[in-house]
Amino acid sequence: MHRPHQPRFTSGRPVIHIAFHHKLLSYLQPVSLKRSMSDISGCIELLLYHNRFQLLTEGAFYSDGDRYYPAVALAKHLREFLPAARRVLVLGAGLGSIVHVMRARGYDPRYTLVEKDKTVLRWALEILGEGDARNIEPVCRDAESFMAQNERKYDLVFVDVFKGRAVPDFVTTPLFLMQCRDSLSPGGRLALNYIEVDKHEWEKARTVLAGVFPACQVVSKDDNRILITSPSPSPEIPGPPRG
Repeated sequence: MHRPHQPRFTSGRPVIHIAFHHKLLSYLQPVSLKRSMSDISGCIELLLYHNRFQLLTEGAFYSDGDRYYPAVALAKHLREFLPAARRVLVLGAGLGSIVHVMRARGYDPRYTLVEKDKTVLRWALEILGEGDARNIEPVCRDAESFMAQNERKYDLVFVDVFKGRAVPDFVTTPLFLMQCRDSLSPGGRLALNYIEVDKHEWEKARTVLAGVFPACQVVSKDDNRILITSPSPSPEIPGPPRG
């Protein structure tokens, strides 16, 4: 069985502690907590805003604690399914917002967090703290190569992979999507976050997605498109464009 490389948890693993005055200040303005130069993401910054952690990269914000919309949309639309979910795979972990969202709703599955930027993954683990360590398997690897070798089954797969605001091309290929589908346990669900930068590109991506996951729905807010698979075809979503 494939066992990907992962950082080890130790009792001395750093945990981020926020001063009370910084928490108060964060309700007025973003508070910078850390900055780093990443080989993967370039200049990155960890912010606290409204007492929620955010990740600033060149050209995009990621994560927003338990208010991160794609994870909130997932939790809302799968609320009847999630109590039974035991294993969750997150491709593109960011700061681990999905863990905060699920925890706020009383769900406590085991997570595999896949994130290729080691600095971002380290910050996520520091934010999540020792209390979540027993439920988290961190994997420092890119999502494409992880899925190519994955042999495990998950109740939920959440695909949240971006470069800036763009979804990498491999995410919407039939091969990658079929690998995600084949990694689902019986009755498992997939959610995929997409930002519509170009309408034509989104229509092309939706066509491929519908080919692999014909029973699904799309939840939209602003330019976010969150595809969530369903146990049966949803009448709310029109078929893929023709021609």
